[in-house]
Order: sequence, then structure tokens, then C-alpha cells
Amino acid sequence: MDAGTTAPSPQPSPIARLGDFPEFPKGPLPEPVAASLQAVLDGAVEQGTFRGLTAAVIVADSGSWSGATGVDLEGDPLTPDARLQIASVGKTVTAAQVLRLVEEGKLGLDDAAADHLPPELAFFDANGATIREVLGMRSGIPDPPGYEALVDTGSTPAELLRKTFGPLFPAGSEISYANINYILLGTIIEHVTGRPLEEALRTGVLDHPGLDGLVYGVKDALAADGWRIESDAATLARWGYKLYGGSVLSDASLGQMADFRGEWYGLGAIDFSQGTPAIVGGYGIPAIGHGGVGPPIAVMLVAFPQTGIVVAVQAPIGTIPQVATVVGALRDAAQP
Repeated sequence: MDAGTTAPSPQPSPIARLGDFPEFPKGPLPEPVAASLQAVLDGAVEQGTFRGLTAAVIVADSGSWSGATGVDLEGDPLTPDARLQIASVGKTVTAAQVLRLVEEGKLGLDDAAADHLPPELAFFDANGATIREVLGMRSGIPDPPGYEALVDTGSTPAELLRKTFGPLFPAGSEISYANINYILLGTIIEHVTGRPLEEALRTGVLDHPGLDGLVYGVKDALAADGWRIESDAATLARWGYKLYGGSVLSDASLGQMADFRGEWYGLGAIDFSQGTPAIVGGYGIPAIGHGGVGPPIAVMLVAFPQTGIVVAVQAPIGTIPQVATVVGALRDAAQP
């Protein structure tokens, strides 16, 4: 943004009742509802859209359900407790931890990201971006060429940052989705807390019962973008219920996360009430969450605050638009 330009005024969040979910429901959903939900999964595989699916649905004040159908990448039958990679849905955890550190006064959303980097990363040009802009994919910092291959071969966060060239545009001027933003945030979390990323998360936003099924295959900042994090669908849905329901962050922090300012991406959150570029059409009602692709894995976590419904869907092979259709069908089948 040019000097002297007035920042746009934050627009009201389209999300209703965010942070106002009751305690996690203890029992299962009624059998007729569970049968309808399972029929949605079975139908998607029978139609040939997917080779397999796992899913979980939570309905506030009513109960929860998880199910599976079809086979995994190896051709083995999927079960409800199968753990699949969650890809970029892992960014919701990283974003929540950053916002928790803001609540604790250890970071400021409008602090320069570079001010919180460890000394060994002082070489990195963060484009003057703030913590808020990095969280919101507005830093202007692009992924390094060959990002996925570099991650798969075990490059360290420092190596990734050394190979990042840019910026693409002045920080804050537009949205450009890039995983490197969250690698940067992972290093900041580690530096501020003095702990490896997973330890910082386990003693931070993941310190809640029922989240042990969220497994980090990489313990350091490399996992901050969601790489090599696995979960069963029930645990993933539980995380979404706790996060968007108000058990993890304050109302103020959730408001910041869901402050989309008229755009599709907030602070580690996607506004699924409206259409998103090249990802999925909107649901037309308040909906917040995140999606991720492996590939070939596709996964979505979506909360519908007006009805207190949270849906997680994982596909060993699929696309986000395909999975989004299943999310909508499961929501409809679970409507109280």
C-alpha cells in the first residue's frame, strides 16, 4: 500500500454466532440421521466420483457421527478411524496459535513479521509484511520455485526461505495464496515460544481433550502449512467445533480470524459462504473453515455457525469442488 493511502475499513463478518457453540455433544446422532449421513458417503462412491471417503459431522446439542466408505490409496477398505493427511487444513491450527500468542501479548497483529524472526533468519526479506498480512496471505511473498518438491525432500524452513524470491506486490495490497507464509509463521511461533512447533501447539491451542488423533509427522516449523499432518475425520471435526465454537480463542480473536474484509480469505480461514477463486462455489449461508489438497488427497473442514454444524470430509483421491459437494450434502442430511 502506498504511503499516505488510507487502509480499507474492516467490513462486518458474514459469519453469525461464531464462538457461541455449546459444550461438545456427548452422544451419537440419532440412528435415522446417521443412516442418512452414511448414505451420502456411499452414494458418492457408488456414483464413481470417489474411490473412498471418510467423514464426520457434529451437530450442537444433538450429537456426532463419523463414517467411511470405499478404499484408500492402497486399495484397503477405509474405516472411520483411518488417518489421512489434512494438508492445508493444518493452517487453521497454526493461525489459531498465532492468535493465541497475540492474546497473550507476545505478538501484535500489526507487528512487522521480520521483528519476530529468529536471528538465523535475519537474511529473509519479509516485504515489510505484518503478522496480520502473513496470516491473511497478503504478504506478497511467493512460494519458492518447486515448493512441493523442496518440502518432500526435507528442506528446512531456512532453506525454503533462502530460495524464496519476490515480492510479487506491496504487502497488504492483495491476496495471493502461498504456503511459505505459514512456514514463516511456524518459525515465528518457535522463536516466540522457545519450543518446537508441535510442542508449542500441544501446550497451546491443541491442549484440549479428544485431539490426540491429530498427528504431526514433522515436529518443526515445516509442518506449519499442514505438511505431513494426519487426522481421522472425527478428530478433525472436533478441532473445528472447538475452534469455531469458541473453546480455543477469544471472541475477539475469532472475529479477527473471520474478518474477511469483503474477500474470501481471512486469518487462516476461508469464507465458504461465498465463492472462492478456483476452489469452490459458496454455500450461500454463513460458513467458515479451510480446505486442502495433497494431491491426490482432498480434505475440507467447514463450520456452519447458524446451525452449529461442523463437517469434515477426507478423500484419498479427489478435488476440493468434489469434496465441497459432499460437505453440503452431509450438512443437509444432518439438519436438525
